Amino acid sequence: MENDTTSQLDFGFDCPPLPEKVMAKESNKKKSKDFVFDLMDCMTSPIIVFESAWKDSIPEEMLKNVKLSRIVSSIQNEEMATYTEALVYMMPRTYEAPLPMEWMNIYTWLGLQYASQFKNIEQVEAALEIAPNELSDYE
Repeated sequence: MENDTTSQLDFGFDCPPLPEKVMAKESNKKKSKDFVFDLMDCMTSPIIVFESAWKDSIPEEMLKNVKLSRIVSSIQNEEMATYTEALVYMMPRTYEAPLPMEWMNIYTWLGLQYASQFKNIEQVEAALEIAPNELSDYE
């Protein structure tokens, strides 16, 4: 056998084997169920933040934007947390004590990404002054 990707068992029926394209097809019903499940997951999943007394100081607008950025990420088939979620998680930690330099770079870079995604000109201008343009491989 030369690099077969599928194997067909012979049960004695007189029918030709199905082509690979037909065998690998997903139904539209399953895709629509996945879309609905993913959409509901984006809207109802809890927003995880750093456990701190400062967790109530996260702006409501930013918490609402977490759901929107999750939907955008889901449409783009990304399975990682969004920049907005990472920023919201880190925000209460920044009020606890000063961050090490690497984490401050990450936090300010996330703030710049958030501001540019949600088109807040004043925040973008402020973040451009302090945020790095890109993160290092380590960060």
